[in-house]
Amino acid sequence: MNLQTILIFIGLSYAYGQDRKITAKLNPGCNICSSNTTLLYVKCDGASDTIHQIWDFTRHLPTVIFAVTSLNSTLNVTWTDTLPKSIVLSEEPSYSFATAIDKLYEYDDLDDNGHIDPKFPQKAYKLDRIRWHLNESILSDKEAMIHVYGILNEERRGRPEIINIKLDLIPFKDYAADLPHLIHTANSTLVDVSLVNLTTSREYNASRYALHLLLISSDPAVETMHYTMRKSLDDEHTPGVFEIIEIKSPSLFDEGEGGYLQFRPVAYSEDARGVASSTVARVSAFSRTDLPRHSTLKLFYSDIDQADLLVQDMFVSFGETGDGYYKQHNYTAWSFTIGYGAPPVEGFSFFVIMIISIGLGVPIVLALSGITYVLLRRYRHNNSRTRFTNED
Repeated sequence: MNLQTILIFIGLSYAYGQDRKITAKLNPGCNICSSNTTLLYVKCDGASDTIHQIWDFTRHLPTVIFAVTSLNSTLNVTWTDTLPKSIVLSEEPSYSFATAIDKLYEYDDLDDNGHIDPKFPQKAYKLDRIRWHLNESILSDKEAMIHVYGILNEERRGRPEIINIKLDLIPFKDYAADLPHLIHTANSTLVDVSLVNLTTSREYNASRYALHLLLISSDPAVETMHYTMRKSLDDEHTPGVFEIIEIKSPSLFDEGEGGYLQFRPVAYSEDARGVASSTVARVSAFSRTDLPRHSTLKLFYSDIDQADLLVQDMFVSFGETGDGYYKQHNYTAWSFTIGYGAPPVEGFSFFVIMIISIGLGVPIVLALSGITYVLLRRYRHNNSRTRFTNED
């Protein structure tokens, strides 16, 4: 076996080492649910705990819930027709963290800077009426993935205005296949959102869109989420983007263990993602809010004292100066991960390490070769002089 084969084997073994055992069930306990009903439950068993994940679209708002318990705990969903009636864990979670997208905002960006600003006209489109359709799914012990789509204004004629959402979980650490190549871990889920062919308002000359996200954690209500931006080691996986944004729950920020969102400040204005189609994703400040009525969040957190539940919201807006606004391409895509525990940190890939090693190693080898050559010449020259002197 040559060195290249050994290195490839080591790399694959590292990439596919499974960190959690995952079991995924679509609409568990519902016998009459169709493709118009999507609630995915993923049980992620680790060495010392279990992360229960709920991905729900049944109550219209795209929702992801993480609940951490001890091993051997169970989750039960009961239904009224095709709506979940209750979501009950066999034990109280030691921690929970959740996010949901409840509104889509269109705003007239007259400053052309990508920021959603209350001083300019804006419209809120609530997602509580959208019907989500399951387009594809993967449910195995190696991956849990669903891709759903909803039509924003079904009554309008012409091209459908589509919101695509893809959620993906793999039980090991790896990079996502699509730009911006965010890191998957066994403790996180990748969420990818794309806005396709949305009809901009006629009275707006500079329409852009922003997502309104809810952030919930089982931290005291008087606390706050924390925004951090850090520099990554390089832009190998996301060319031209060196920053990483993390939204951390109070428990994670203070104690190193809690919930988070992680993403790069980049979105894409074309389906073929690349540097040329990239634009900026911007985050607003946090505001305090309440759980939406008739939502899965309200259902899940119904028994928790509101003083022990932190509920905040934020905007993520897209665009930068000179990109032609949304109407230039009628497309915007953005990705983030939601997870529990310490957010993953980027490292140099095996390929980059090899390149760096070769780049540093070749000059060193050449220098050592040159020194060795000079020393050998001097040694031979001195030996020759000594031999001639002895003969005299």
